[in-house]
Amino acid sequence: MQKSIAWNGIRLSIPSTWEIGRIEARHLFFDSPAGPAMEIKWGPVNGRFSHGSHLKKLIAQQKNRPGKNLEEWQLPPTWEKALSRFTAKGFSWKMNTENGRGAILFCPSCKTAIMFQFFNVKDANTDIAIRNILKSLKDHRNDNQTAWAVFDIQALLPGTFQLNNYQFKPGNYQLAFSDKFQSLKLFRWAPASAFLTQSDLSQFAANTLDLHPANLVSTFTLEHPAVEWQVNSTPGWHHWLFPFKRKPVFHWVRVWHIPDKNRILGIRLDSRKPIDVGMTGDICGNYSVGVLGINCLN
Repeated sequence: MQKSIAWNGIRLSIPSTWEIGRIEARHLFFDSPAGPAMEIKWGPVNGRFSHGSHLKKLIAQQKNRPGKNLEEWQLPPTWEKALSRFTAKGFSWKMNTENGRGAILFCPSCKTAIMFQFFNVKDANTDIAIRNILKSLKDHRNDNQTAWAVFDIQALLPGTFQLNNYQFKPGNYQLAFSDKFQSLKLFRWAPASAFLTQSDLSQFAANTLDLHPANLVSTFTLEHPAVEWQVNSTPGWHHWLFPFKRKPVFHWVRVWHIPDKNRILGIRLDSRKPIDVGMTGDICGNYSVGVLGINCLN
């Protein structure tokens, strides 16, 4: 069994028994039941890219770790085939009983560099699990959207929204994004039964997001009970000034309860320009729990 991971431009499938051990803006570390399994880092490249220069940096970084021997490694044909959409250079290392094998990748289409490594890899062309991961690895979509899928949530957002910050606390996940005129936040609360024990959905949304309950309107999202708040300025000649204001003047919030998943999801958009109703509808439709909604690996 595999599960999908999508984070800040990177998408891949990993074994269902693996878990995210560390998450940063452009860095993921996966653990397996046996221990550390895989690490991946990536980022945009300005100007020319040299695999050799990056490999030399990796080798230089190991000089202060006696006993760790990192060197260039010829990728096996199975890896080369799985990574054919990238230009790639392999590396390997050993340290006592530990070892690692990985590669430095570059995507000519979107100018993204990727470094990944697997820990304690066995020989014999590596195993099927690793080859499946490499086959699934992608770094850009062709529809100007960015997929997000970590832990039990997944979303599909316009590519103009850039990740600002995030938190994954017990019971409360938050992802914050922004573009030139708007800020967007995705929320996930669980277990919903605990949050809704002494209040209804409207009161919970008001208390949590600092809203007035009387301003929330009941609605539905994908047949799930929801509440919504929206503020749009009165149309007029002064609309052209809104993008130049320092603070947002348009606001939209929706919070909905998914009883069968025992989850509450929420979205907040604050904007200095009129809110695109079609965009908010798409974001809602593509923000889900578990395997509902989008396939993030498309």
